[in-house]
Amino acid sequence: MPAKKKATDSGLGAFASDIDIEATKQLLDEINAPSQGLPWFKFESSEKKYIPNLVRVCPKRPDWTHPYQITPVHYLGPQNRMVICLKEAGLGDCPVCMQSWALFEVEEKKAAGQLRPKFRTFLNVVKINKDGSLAEEKVLVMGLNQMQFSGKRGAEHDWDEEGTLPLFEFFKKYGDLSHVETGRNLIIKAKMDASNPEFKNTLLMKFVVDDPSPFPGTSELLEEGLTTLSEVASLEEPAQMVALMEGRATNAMVLPAGSEQQALAQPAPAPAEPKSAFAAAADGDEEEKEAPVAPQTDPSEAQGKLREQSEDQQAALARLKAQQNGE
Repeated sequence: MPAKKKATDSGLGAFASDIDIEATKQLLDEINAPSQGLPWFKFESSEKKYIPNLVRVCPKRPDWTHPYQITPVHYLGPQNRMVICLKEAGLGDCPVCMQSWALFEVEEKKAAGQLRPKFRTFLNVVKINKDGSLAEEKVLVMGLNQMQFSGKRGAEHDWDEEGTLPLFEFFKKYGDLSHVETGRNLIIKAKMDASNPEFKNTLLMKFVVDDPSPFPGTSELLEEGLTTLSEVASLEEPAQMVALMEGRATNAMVLPAGSEQQALAQPAPAPAEPKSAFAAAADGDEEEKEAPVAPQTDPSEAQGKLREQSEDQQAALARLKAQQNGE
């Protein structure tokens, strides 16, 4: 019986290498890390009109300072992992900020802007029905950008024009919206921004608050469901941030799309009577008035926008390195 021909006899010996199963396993473990399973709140929206999203901001745990967490973040790598900006958080020099400045210096302004830190605010919320009862027994994490939560820096806000106020102005005007006994139910009206076709998931938003009422959930729901908001974005070593920025690492924090449609539960029929402003907003039938552009949100915009621009970032970084090396 003739001997079997070996691959080396055909010059294929150079390709006789083993694959690194452990490296692949580690990669998959990173991708499937617990941070990927956060229960993100997904806004209902429409291209033609504002869609009401009825929620209640959950109260904070006793040892927390606030029911919300403001975090400076960068979106890094092909999967746009959300990591804390070391510089803005007061933790030291941030390699991403340094890289952003270096890109700006060589006129790579688009890539530089993509790497600048963004301020995100995270809140625990529950969905509610029009009558204020829980729509589902689940605590969700909501993410708002700087314009939505606090507004443009230095802007003067008119409390009489509530349709244009960012959320924090309602905390200032009415007190703690999340308070267990005297908090307020909230409507976030969302509409897709047709004027911005480049980022089709961008949402225009308006806020409406109800009269004070007790929190509709239970202590068990809060105890088991509250997400530790300070841990939503990950804190990484500078070397890992550089690896993410250059596409040599993964573990993406995937943000939710903003346009999933889910039916809200309807309250029982009631005798016809004039609607309060909150009830009219909940039904989506209040008169729409022309107003200054409302704050916009970027949960899904950040995900889609940065994914599309990832290749531009990598190319800009390569050009910068070539310049630094005198090539």
